[in-house]
Amino acid sequence: MAVIIFPFLGSFTIWGIITWLLWDWILSLGFNLYNLGIMQSFVQMLSPYFLLTQDPLVNVTAGAFIIVLILPAALITALFITSVVLVPLLVSELRKTEFSSLLKKSTSIFSGTRTSISYSIKYIFSWIASLPFWIAIPFGAIFIPFLLLAWFNSRLLTWEIMTEIATPEETALFVQENSKNLFFLGILTSTLYYIPILNFIAPVIVSAAFARYCLTQFKKTTSLKMTSKV
Repeated sequence: MAVIIFPFLGSFTIWGIITWLLWDWILSLGFNLYNLGIMQSFVQMLSPYFLLTQDPLVNVTAGAFIIVLILPAALITALFITSVVLVPLLVSELRKTEFSSLLKKSTSIFSGTRTSISYSIKYIFSWIASLPFWIAIPFGAIFIPFLLLAWFNSRLLTWEIMTEIATPEETALFVQENSKNLFFLGILTSTLYYIPILNFIAPVIVSAAFARYCLTQFKKTTSLKMTSKV
């Protein structure tokens, strides 16, 4: 139960504390934006029509800070904890039962951490860069974060899983050959993050789905290669 609950609960607890510690700074940022000359000119321009006080701007600033930074950071942390801690356990259990022919290649639970960090950085930058399209595209605020999360799942978890049973070269080839299926699986499984209660254990379910798919496909590929050599 600790392994199931820890990634999401731990992540949102950490970032909730960080947000609480930074809250005064976030509010002061809103106040400073309101007092900028350009913002005051905008306020004066709108004053004949309605009164724009500092309160709405401060609230918008706080909301934007949470959406732009805290939310993706919390998701990344939850998935990162899952990929580093839980994935090796899942792969180990699956190898004991149905995939004993696949040899363990990783000697450390942190073997795929460098790649995981790389994908995490790409994800958060893509999240921030796509923000204008959330407004420009109809329903963009729903579909764009969802597709980014699906892509992030498909890359992060696949690399962590494959690191356990394959070399980096084999993993890169596997991702290239299965990119469409992995992304489609990411789309299917990412819906769990939007379902109340289930979203707390979503990282575990998603990891299990990717682990089974990756091990099954890699076992088939390995078997075909061995057969062709014979």
